[in-house]
Parts: sequence; C-alpha cells; structure tokens
Amino acid sequence: MGPRARALSAVATLALLAACAPGAAIKSATPLGEIKPPVFEFIPVRTTIDRFDPPGAGAGLAMTVATMVHNPNSFPVSLDEVDYQVVLHGDRVATGTLEPRLELDADGEKTLSFQVHADLSGKGGLLRAVARAFSDTPLPFRIEGTLRFSSASYAFETRKTLLLAGSTFARQTVAPPRLSLDETATRVFMLRPDVPVIQVVVKATNPGDIGYFLYGKDLAVTLAGEPLARQDMRPVPLAAGQDGRIDLAFYPSLGSLDAPGRDALQAALQGVPTLLAVEGRLYMDVLGVDSFEVPPQWEITGFVSAHREVP
Repeated sequence: MGPRARALSAVATLALLAACAPGAAIKSATPLGEIKPPVFEFIPVRTTIDRFDPPGAGAGLAMTVATMVHNPNSFPVSLDEVDYQVVLHGDRVATGTLEPRLELDADGEKTLSFQVHADLSGKGGLLRAVARAFSDTPLPFRIEGTLRFSSASYAFETRKTLLLAGSTFARQTVAPPRLSLDETATRVFMLRPDVPVIQVVVKATNPGDIGYFLYGKDLAVTLAGEPLARQDMRPVPLAAGQDGRIDLAFYPSLGSLDAPGRDALQAALQGVPTLLAVEGRLYMDVLGVDSFEVPPQWEITGFVSAHREVP
C-alpha cells in the first residue's frame, strides 16, 4: 500500500471511529479525492550560484535554489516542515530543515528558497563541475527530503522523496580588487650595506562574489617617480567579499641606478617621506575557469613615511 493510499485509509478510519463514538453526530465520511503532498518546481531565473571560493581561497560554494510550491489539493494546506538533502553533481553536500509554515490555498502556490552552503574541499569532481558553471556547462542539482504538511483537521508526513531537480549557471562576474598601500607597514631599509630592500605591504579587498588568486607580472616600484626595481608577484588568494594582505619585496641594484634613482632611495632611507608607487599588470585567476586581467586603472601609491631598522 502506497503512502497516499495509507493516508486515505487513515482518514477513513478516523472518520469511522468518530462516527461510532457515543453521541457522535456524523453518520459517515466519504473521501472527496486523493490527498497529495505539495509539489516543488524550481525557478531558473532566480536560482543561481551566489558565491564561489576555489581551494586556497576558502573552497566554498553558496547557492540559492528558488522554488514555487504548489498545493494540488482542493482544500487549503500548510507546509509546516521540510527536511532536505542537497546533491550537487552527484555529491551530497548539505542537509537542513525549513519550517516555512507556508499557508497554501486550494490549488494555490507560493515561493520558497533553499540556501545552500557547500564545502568543496577534497571534492575534485564537484570543484571542476562548479568551475565549468562559470563558462558554458550548467551545474546539475537535486533536492531530496520529507515533508510535513497539515489541513484543518489532519497532519501528514511523507516518505523521503525527490522534491525537485534541475541545473543552473553562475551569474556573477569576477570583480577587480580594491588595492591600497599600507603605509604603516611599508618600509625601506638596508638588508646589508650593499643590499637595499623596499618592502611593500598592500591591503586588498575582493568586493565580488567569486574568489580568485591575484598575481602580477613584472611589477615595477618607483620612489619619487624614479623606477628602482621590478618583481613578479606570487599568487595570493582573495576569498569572495574578504580582505587580504599582499607582501612584496623589491631589491634595487645599487650599481644599476642612475643619479636621480640613488637620490630618491637615499632620501627614503634617511627617513624623508617619499612617494612610492607600484605599477605593472595584475591578473585574477579563477581556478579551472580562466584568468582575467585587472583593469589598468588600478594603482598602489602612498608615502614611505620613515626608515625602520630591521627587527
């Protein structure tokens, strides 16, 4: 006997018991139709990957699955509880319970959203599937679970079943970082009598919903407008919506500096506040998707305010 048949049998049994009770006014009860649980249908235009952090920048995923819940019965019901499990690309990634207390008219419908948070650590196949969702391959998902719903007189609980299934793309774009010089931590000093060092500390913020690795090629540092040294920047993880710190070390070659360059370096070493700037090309690498160049308007400028001795 299936769950719907058992539900109808239970209703008929309760009605019969009530009819047989002493003093009962009800002579008989006849079911008017099959009792059906609420039905879920996902809304594609409102279902999306909200946030993605590749390994090294958090290895996490946030996703919203928007649904329309329909009451297929000829009488009102309340959707009281949903115990659910979320499966992404074949991997079970999240479980949860919703208590929406959703009042549904006869043949009525209302919206309900599932907020999915998944840890992608150690899930290579899922990680690649999520990464492909940022290009041209939709990410498949399904939600399974049990429902508790009630009418004016009865409460019902379903067995575990497939509630909905579908697929979605990522709708966000990679956002360039906001960069600023940390003047209190940036310094110029002599590592040895013939080895000057320009230590640059940068505050970085990823304002977007996609994490990435930020790296640079052939970055140049200038003091008072004079180019002193060049250096590549190793990849630094910037998680979505988070702040980070970038440490750069430049080593000017004293023998290669012209007179204005040596004067600018000497002024900074003597504690004279000197304008510092970093220029070059920066890139944002979203693991498994692509690399994007940071728009050329970025800048890192500020003053080296004083010389600090090496700790």
